[in-house]
Amino acid sequence: MTDTRIFTEIIDNIMVYIPKIPMVVFTLALGILLIRFIKKATIRIMNRMRLDTTIISFTTAFITFTLWVFLISLLFSILGFPQISVAFSGSIALVLVGIASNANSLIQDLLAGIFLIADTDFKVGAEVKINNVQGTVVGLDIKKTKIKDENGHIFVVSNKVFDGNIYEITKPKK
Repeated sequence: MTDTRIFTEIIDNIMVYIPKIPMVVFTLALGILLIRFIKKATIRIMNRMRLDTTIISFTTAFITFTLWVFLISLLFSILGFPQISVAFSGSIALVLVGIASNANSLIQDLLAGIFLIADTDFKVGAEVKINNVQGTVVGLDIKKTKIKDENGHIFVVSNKVFDGNIYEITKPKK
């Protein structure tokens, strides 16, 4: 008798979710297509802006991750698990806050790097002076700038040093 009751409960629980399956499949398919479209559109727009590939990669990964979290939360909600949906989203938010607070220096470098890369005068080949370092910019990426002085020494300067400090560009690259 108990085996029959357990079997009946299992069937009843399955029957609750069967009507939701088409909506879950539709939402998942639409979500995947939308994520792919947004990812390609983001890459296309950023390429038109002629941004550095590092910026494009970082931004695209962040947007894609955020959209997947939203889609998974939506699927949990459709299935009737709003608590799991909220907990999942909240957990991801806490992880991101933790990463952001521990990576404050990295974020400052990245933001400063974005602004330096966008600066039309500050490019590879420009003559610059920041603090006690003067020379030619030989490398510029999202996190650091490499400056070669007249003696051939290469200085690696964190991009956040440029943010909030006065720096001089004596010969911008044409």
